[in-house]
Amino acid sequence: MGAAVNKVLETEEKVDITPMIDVVFLLLIYFMFLPLQQEADIGIKLPSSTPPTENLELPSEHIVEVFPNGLILLNGAPMDGSDSRVMPKLTETLTRLKLSSDRAGIDTVVKIQADPDSPHQRSVDILNACAKAKVKKVSFAAYGS
Repeated sequence: MGAAVNKVLETEEKVDITPMIDVVFLLLIYFMFLPLQQEADIGIKLPSSTPPTENLELPSEHIVEVFPNGLILLNGAPMDGSDSRVMPKLTETLTRLKLSSDRAGIDTVVKIQADPDSPHQRSVDILNACAKAKVKKVSFAAYGS
């Protein structure tokens, strides 16, 4: 019976753990090197103690609203009558605003907000008044914005 036990012990295969130890060491080296490489790739610059920049000069923006009945408001103030195509009051006011902005060294911007039901001719009349006042920066905006 003693010979049978020796025979069983000799036939058992031994597990060789050398390759597993090699893999563990390779993983250990890899994970030790990985954080160093990630920190080197980060290009974050922290804010320094620089003084703030000068005030940015924003353009002088004026809003012209057009209503369905033809009424025109410049910055909330009513302008020429709804039947006036020449619009002398709007032209004069835009000219004064442009001169005042030019003296301050800033641009004059006119934003036209026309109601969808307003006559399109009124927008053309406003563009003509802007041209007479030498306002070159004119844009359209959605009504109510």
